[in-house]
Parts: sequence; structure tokens; C-alpha cells
Amino acid sequence: MNTPLRALLVEDSEQDARLILRELKRGGYDPSHERVHTPEAMAAALERHPYDVVLCDHSMPRFDSLAALRLINERGLDLPFIIVSGSIGEMIVAEVMRSGAHDYVLKSDIRRLVPAIERSLRDAAERRERRRAEIALKESEERFALAVQGSRDGLWDWNLATGGAYYSERLKDILGCGEGALGDSPESFLRLVHEEDRSRVASALRDHLERGEPYDVEFRRRTETGELRWLCSRGQARWDDLGKATRMAGSISDITARKQAEAALMDKLDIIERQQEAIRKLSTPIIEVWDGVITMPVFGSVDEHRAEQMMDVLLQAIARTRCRSAIIDLTGADVIDHRTGDHILKLVRAVELVGVRGIVVGIRPEVARTIVSLGVDLSRIITLANLRDALVRCMRGTTRR
Repeated sequence: MNTPLRALLVEDSEQDARLILRELKRGGYDPSHERVHTPEAMAAALERHPYDVVLCDHSMPRFDSLAALRLINERGLDLPFIIVSGSIGEMIVAEVMRSGAHDYVLKSDIRRLVPAIERSLRDAAERRERRRAEIALKESEERFALAVQGSRDGLWDWNLATGGAYYSERLKDILGCGEGALGDSPESFLRLVHEEDRSRVASALRDHLERGEPYDVEFRRRTETGELRWLCSRGQARWDDLGKATRMAGSISDITARKQAEAALMDKLDIIERQQEAIRKLSTPIIEVWDGVITMPVFGSVDEHRAEQMMDVLLQAIARTRCRSAIIDLTGADVIDHRTGDHILKLVRAVELVGVRGIVVGIRPEVARTIVSLGVDLSRIITLANLRDALVRCMRGTTRR
């Protein structure tokens, strides 16, 4: 089956046009064509239809190949343009080739036409593919640039085979270092890590590059201005067929705020534990353990009178502090009977009626067995192991809100 070919013949001789079409059919093409021989007709034809190739006589009464080329170039068309002429001088050939013609064929040697068309079509396809690749590369680079610009993390890329390196501006800001401080190797990066964390980070890098273990490590960095920052570095390497790492890229995040919050939480928890010990002997202590969170430790047994007192004190504290969570700590409760369990349940319900979340912590195993054996229903209230767990839960809830 012959190959379709849409050809624009810029030719004033009908006989020469038939010669060209016959040669195309002989060469395995099934040509559809339009013949023109004036600038106006060629311009109209280019507007009406797309073509695969332009076959142009050099010299016509009102037209020549140079003028035809200008029409092609003015429209920004990448069409194979082949001169098919009876006679043409070397100087003219050089001029039309410089102007954008892709080949020329003498009518006396018409058998060269089909190979010239095939070569020109192949070159045009390669040019289109190259342009598509360039456009795709440009779009990819633009996406990467936008991603880098919008990211809160710093990005890095090491070419371990050639020694080149890329560092985003955000990464330099996070590390707090000048332009020349970053080199093009893992060793230069390790020099910026806090000396107490350097061996651990180096070990994580080595384990990833040599054994492919995940690279995800936290470390400290003392900036050039003396500020201590906590950072998290993650990355992924690429290996060659011999198992040697050739490239590694990743990101660095500033986690200083998170580390400071964790340290503050641990300090607060330590303070709470010390305060609990100091007030162990108080009957109904109220402790504001965090912004919006109060706790009431319960010691010994709870009778009806003490239960009422606990409820009054707790509700007053809720109104005073405008807290969102109230934790009832039963760690110090040594006796839980049916009546005591019922008092605790009522206490939690009263707390929740005023819009505060009630949490019970510190139920010891022997107390839990007593509650189960007495049939006290605590299934509808939140129970946690200890005050630490309850406080962490409250703080996480606050963060989400």
C-alpha cells in the first residue's frame, strides 16, 4: 500500500507537474496535491490545507523559489522545501539553501526526488521531536523552579560521579550559611553539622549509600550567627549497574519549632509530676496543667459529701479558668466501691454538661477489677492510663483546632 503524501507543487508547467507526480507514485507514494504558480495562489493554499512537502520550481514568470521560501518563513512553517528545477546555477543553489531550502533536484535527474523527500521528511520529524523534547524540558524546569520556590524545605542534589552539586536558596537560608560554605560532596555538608551529631549523620549517609537503608535523620546546626537550629534531612540515591551510588538528592526541613515545643512539653510534664507529688495530701486540689486544661487528683476514698465538694470545686475552677478539658486523676484512689464509681461518673457528666471534655486517668488494675465486679458503667467516658497521656491528647486536640 502506497504512503499518503500531501504535496504543494509550486510549478507553472502542467507537464512538469505530471512528471513529478508520476515519479512520486513510482517511488511508493500516493500523492494528493495542489499546483500553484503565483504568490497569491500559494499563500491561499497554505492557509487552506496543511502539507507534508513543498516541491518548488526555481524560476516562474511571476514567482521564484526565494519568494516562495519567504512565504513559508513568514508563516513560521517547518515544511520540507525542495527545489525541483530544470537548470539552476551553483550560486543560486547556495542562496536558496541559505534561505531555508532543504534540498534541490534537477528535473533531468528526477529519480533523486523520492530519496530527497524521504530524507527531508525524516529530518523534519526529527526537528519536531527535538522541539517537543525542548518544550517538555522547559516545562519540567519551570515546574521544578516553581516547586523549589514554593517549598518550605531546602532542596539539594549531589552528582557523586562528577562532583557537581545543586543547593536551593531556601536550603542556604535554613542552614544559615554563606554562598561558599556548601561544597559539592557529602563531606562538605557534614562539616556544617553540629559536631555532636556529625558521626550519627555520617553513619546514616553511609548506610544509605552503601546498603540502601532509608536516609532520614535529625541533627543540630549552629548557624554563622550563632543560632542553634534543629534540622531534618531526607534523601534518595541512585546507583549504577555495579551498585555504586552516582547521584543523591533530597531535602532539609527546619524542625526547630517542633523540637522547642517538645522540650517545653517535657518540661511542663516534669513540673506537673513534681507538683503532683507536692500536693498529694490535699483533698481536692485543682491544677491548671496547660492552657485550657485542668486536673483534679483524687486520693483515698470518695463519699457523698466529698463527691459534692469535688463537684463544686471542679465546676468553679472550670468557670474561673474557662478551660476546655478537665482531667480526673484516680492514681491516688485506693478504694473504689459502687458508690464511689457512681460519684466519678456523675462528676464527668457534670463537667460535660458545661461544655468541657472530661477525662479519667490513673485507674489501677485492682481498682479496674473492682469496677468491673461492681458493674459500674464507665463505657461512655474517656479513660486513659495516666496524666501524661491525657495531657498529650488535650494538647494535640488544641493543635488541630
